[in-house]
Amino acid sequence: MFTNKGRQTDTTMPALPDPIQPRRPASGRAGIASIIANGVKITGTIDADGAELQVDGEIEGNVRGGSLTVGDTGMVKGDIVSESVTVHGRVEGSVRARKVMLARNAHVLGDIVHQSLSVEMGAVFEGQCRYLQDPLSQSGSGAPASPQIVAPQERPAASGGAFSGFGEASSDDRLVSGVIVTGTSS
Repeated sequence: MFTNKGRQTDTTMPALPDPIQPRRPASGRAGIASIIANGVKITGTIDADGAELQVDGEIEGNVRGGSLTVGDTGMVKGDIVSESVTVHGRVEGSVRARKVMLARNAHVLGDIVHQSLSVEMGAVFEGQCRYLQDPLSQSGSGAPASPQIVAPQERPAASGGAFSGFGEASSDDRLVSGVIVTGTSS
């Protein structure tokens, strides 16, 4: 039906360009963590800008990110501010996060400001912890407010009971070692 009748034809067709894939911004990569591997030591501030960060090496400096996991071999020497912090390794510094989880082999030397805190049996935590409804909204270094020490003669006298530390007196409360430690209200 169709014939070429002596005409020479070029049978090579130009290649179509590969379809252009749109680049996703780095913060849009859900589920992909930036990993600081075991044996890697970083000195300086890390700002992960809402991303997920896994630390199996060592960081000497402050860390800010969306989700931070300190692995079994990981160590952070500095303050941490993050949406979520899970510690399996060691942290020497304050932690400020909505959700903090200390695994059984965690070792934290510093204060924790949190909305949710869980501590597995076997974890070591040396410091103060303070609940805040929104721990990330406060400015500052991430350390909780200094506790107020109320000596026995300065405690409020209300209904004849001891001061409970929660702003109300109760006859069931006990005064231990003559000092009551309370946090400041926000």
